[in-house]
Amino acid sequence: METPRIRIEDKEQIRILICHLIYSLGCPLTREQLIEITSYEQAVNYFDLTEALETIGERHCIITEQEGAVCYSNTAIGIKAAKELAEDLPQSVREKMFEEAVRVYTRDVAKQHSSILSVRYANNPKGNCTMGISIKDDSGRQKYYLNVITDTAEQAESIKSKLKKDPRSLREYLDEYFK
Repeated sequence: METPRIRIEDKEQIRILICHLIYSLGCPLTREQLIEITSYEQAVNYFDLTEALETIGERHCIITEQEGAVCYSNTAIGIKAAKELAEDLPQSVREKMFEEAVRVYTRDVAKQHSSILSVRYANNPKGNCTMGISIKDDSGRQKYYLNVITDTAEQAESIKSKLKKDPRSLREYLDEYFK
């Protein structure tokens, strides 16, 4: 029997989900990133999302333009909504959307930088961290994407610093492993 999908349709709940994602990642997200993240497993209808995004700038988010892209970052009210009201959203949706946000953000950061490695992590409400690790091939295209959960932020930071010291060794290890 297939598990029914949980879908968020209420515009206020969609705005809270957006604030939660921005707060959890600790960085602004673009409109395109939010569309991609929330369309994962059809958690939010595209038209409901765009309607919520049209009104989110009134109280919850600051809307800016960076490098030609519309970006959203939380206001004090948005942070408060993320902290206090996100618990009212279904946990499965929060967790799936957060994991997707880490993946999308890490992928996009990796595209912007010439390094073969991009590591981003975010603290989860439970105290552990979700890490997104993107490894490029020599032509600059993403070759591997790893999603790693650590018990603490200190572990995530340790892994990040070790990977940054020698990213080619990890890529070579993965290449050999997947031969």
